[in-house]
Amino acid sequence: MRKIITLFDLSKRELDYLIKRSVELFRGEMPVKKLKDKIGLIYFEKPSTRTRISFEVAVIKLGGSTIYSTDKDTQILRGEDRTDFARVLDGYVDFFICRVYDHRALEIFSENVKKPVINALSNLSHPTQIISDLATIELLLGKYEGKKIVFMGDAKNNVARSWIEALEVLGSFELVFSCPEGFEPELKSGYKIEYDPLKAVKGADIIYTDVWFSMGDEFSPEKEEKMKKYAVDSEKAKYAKLVMHCLPAKKDKEISYDVFEKFKDVIFTQAHMKLYSAISILESIDF
Repeated sequence: MRKIITLFDLSKRELDYLIKRSVELFRGEMPVKKLKDKIGLIYFEKPSTRTRISFEVAVIKLGGSTIYSTDKDTQILRGEDRTDFARVLDGYVDFFICRVYDHRALEIFSENVKKPVINALSNLSHPTQIISDLATIELLLGKYEGKKIVFMGDAKNNVARSWIEALEVLGSFELVFSCPEGFEPELKSGYKIEYDPLKAVKGADIIYTDVWFSMGDEFSPEKEEKMKKYAVDSEKAKYAKLVMHCLPAKKDKEISYDVFEKFKDVIFTQAHMKLYSAISILESIDF
């Protein structure tokens, strides 16, 4: 495995392996010290708590080390050509973990380096999040295959997009989006759309939600008003085995306080799984 820019970079076998390996690591299996004497650049243009720290810890556990940088630390802020930027850094480190505002910037970077590149979030896709989330489902429900996953809220966002990528690659679970009209996914696939949230959650194994306004989005009172119908409250949550949130959460917006507290063990297991999925991904890098 040389890169994960989207989940389309993985085969079904590779993605399934990363999910199941994450669960093994969570349960205590020892990681392979794949990164001994390797140095990775963690280049983040956007803030991060869980993704950054989980990857930094994962690199250390695998015997490697990291350098952290943002666009504000580099000549990118002054307009350096991203192709030149990538070619220079390719000579310094062994792998890259990148979080960017513009997905195209990540594609340009990946096209101009020979070293492995992992997408730690862009405006288009968040592949490592979904690897972790599917591993959480596998851990808590025995397997992810055959489960009905209902995504509530803004189905145009990057996490929703990565759920679609996973469905396309794996094809082994049911994916339903429940969202206001005008907020449907742009990527076409075998998912379903149900505008009535109470109909959507009937028979759900997992209800999944995310913030209504992603990093970089401007607040819109009109959008917030439309989204209120799709907030995960106790009336909807009672139908599901699990309620998941990729965090950070706006409580009493996309998820009610009482539902968050009821499912907090699930949500924080989901957050902690990010470390083990990061280890799984980094173990699988081909140098």
